[in-house]
Amino acid sequence: MNMTSHISSVAGDTPKRTYRMTARAKTARATGEAILNAALAEFEQLPFDQVTLKDIAAQSGVTIQTVIRRFGSKEQLFEAVAQRERQRITASRAVVEGADLETALRALLDHYEQDGNVILHLVAQEHHSAHVREVVREGRLVHREWVEKHCGDLLSKGPSQDRELRIHAAIAATDLGTWKLLRRDLGLDREGVAAVMVTLLNGLEKS
Repeated sequence: MNMTSHISSVAGDTPKRTYRMTARAKTARATGEAILNAALAEFEQLPFDQVTLKDIAAQSGVTIQTVIRRFGSKEQLFEAVAQRERQRITASRAVVEGADLETALRALLDHYEQDGNVILHLVAQEHHSAHVREVVREGRLVHREWVEKHCGDLLSKGPSQDRELRIHAAIAATDLGTWKLLRRDLGLDREGVAAVMVTLLNGLEKS
């Protein structure tokens, strides 16, 4: 084969090689997503210590070795699931810059309606698993950031030395536990929950 033929042969094979690499990458991504989805379903339903890689592998249609090769241990897989869910939740709670508190609260309640039961499931385990406890801790920090961002006007109306107290009051007014009390225990509808939270927040103006 002369040099020209060789170059033509290599050039002709490049699209095939690229296609094979792209197909493998898509398959790898699909496998990873299947494992994460199966793991999420298990962690949502069972206590952390009852979840097994064997069950996750079976649910995702792969071997345990594949799960371990992709994610390592159960703890590392849990962290991967938490990271993916954190990104999704952050996006779901986001509102346009400059949005008023009512708009931000609506997005927050959307999040609670969709994910509240799962988060409560994790909160109930925080004293039994260090990995779950860390995820819950991060969630509380995220909620504090939400309060400081969207309740800023209310927080700034009192004496500066009382700011931390007012932050804690706003956190309590809009916390998932408050949502659970109003929505699940007292049976209020979504609009009723929002009305109570707004009333509690407005109370900051008088404190």
